Amino acid sequence: MACVTVIDASHKGTTAPTIQGVWKIEAMDVGIGENRRTTVPQAFMLFIGEKYYSAIRDFSQEPRPDWGAGSGGSVASVAGFMADAGTYEYDGSTFVVHHQVAMIPNMMRGGSSMTFGCEMEGNDILILTPQYDKMVIPGMQMAPSPEGKMSYGEMAVRYRFKRLE
Repeated sequence: MACVTVIDASHKGTTAPTIQGVWKIEAMDVGIGENRRTTVPQAFMLFIGEKYYSAIRDFSQEPRPDWGAGSGGSVASVAGFMADAGTYEYDGSTFVVHHQVAMIPNMMRGGSSMTFGCEMEGNDILILTPQYDKMVIPGMQMAPSPEGKMSYGEMAVRYRFKRLE
């Protein structure tokens, strides 16, 4: 997927859109074929600086219990939660993150990266499309099943973020 940025030249003095900023999820498409649907995760924020990024997300279906609440509450309180941070590359059409710290230890073994197609709508909407065939996480297979499922749930096929700043 190519990153397409449309710039209206009639507004002289305006700057070109940039992926740098603070982004909050607006919608996420999951599944494939007849199983594809749009959902809104409980929380997903993406911070993109000049050289570094950080992603924090909660994909749990229901609100997570407090830490230590009830039997197995500690494990249940982190189910569906994911966080990672590191450096990134962006060439105008592809966004590649290189993990330096992550909730999943495999992502910190060196050489771990995730690749996304990138598109912006104006300066306030960022669309990322995971490219599972280019993702590298040591000891993990990132390929979805034929039904569009991943080990953690439904495969995300498109993220739509709105700029916060």
